[in-house]
Amino acid sequence: MMEKNEKKENAWYNNGNKLVDLILATILLIIIFSQSFATTGGFSLTLFGSIINHNSVYLFVLIYFILLKFSFGKRYFNYLNLVLIFLYGLTTITSLITLVQAFTLNTVLEFTINFALLVYLFHTMLRGTVVWKDFKLGNSPFNELSNETSYYIVIVLSVFILIVDLISTAVLRGIIISLLDAVFLILFGRYIFLYRKYLDDKKIDVNNAGNFDEVRKAIDDTVDSAHEKVQEVLDKTDIDEKIQGVLDKTDIDEKIVEVKDMVVEEVKDTKDAAVKFVKEKTKEDKKPIKKKTTSKKVTKKGESK
Repeated sequence: MMEKNEKKENAWYNNGNKLVDLILATILLIIIFSQSFATTGGFSLTLFGSIINHNSVYLFVLIYFILLKFSFGKRYFNYLNLVLIFLYGLTTITSLITLVQAFTLNTVLEFTINFALLVYLFHTMLRGTVVWKDFKLGNSPFNELSNETSYYIVIVLSVFILIVDLISTAVLRGIIISLLDAVFLILFGRYIFLYRKYLDDKKIDVNNAGNFDEVRKAIDDTVDSAHEKVQEVLDKTDIDEKIQGVLDKTDIDEKIVEVKDMVVEEVKDTKDAAVKFVKEKTKEDKKPIKKKTTSKKVTKKGESK
């Protein structure tokens, strides 16, 4: 029994150094295959942009794990984790924007896996740091998710993404890339799992008070309070009676007839006034115009004055 436990503890999936080596190898294979497929498939700016977007996260993660192999990375491990969390935060925001622009099963799964990894990283890599204490992250409801549950979520989502990619992909290169992506996600999730296990064994920030029950209670209280306020407004102002009273006081049909009669009378008066004005103007135009004559006095010498 003891030998089986020792073998299990020394297995590659429980050995941090071997796991990091496998992650590095997987990332290198993803980058190499992506570049080789791009070369054989013909170069274009669209294809180049797609490769850069696909490999940009892998390049940063590759640098992260390479630095962990040296004393520099081990010394500044917490700072590297902050950079890694920031990177996955940007990736999550980007996938959310993509989801809004194109709502498909693939975009939903991509956003979900990025969000799950971000939460997993955030609630694991920051434990034991000043950030965890200053921002009171121990009260986060996501701490209710156990290490095993978070890791299984990553595995299930990775498998779902792989299935969707295999269904939608008809070429060999797409199948290979999809398989390598799924392997990386599972290995990366296992890396986070081992580090959280280390923190749990060392009893580092294990007393966390946050849970989803408090969030549910807060949401329920908010909804109940809003419902009560709306009901109070409805009780104070009986809308049905007020509407009926307005309808009773103003007979709409009669008002419409009155307005119609007023409009007809106004139009008739305006017409009569216009006709009268035209007739009077015509009479004035027909009156004869008197010519003015000027008399000139003639002097004896025949000059006029």
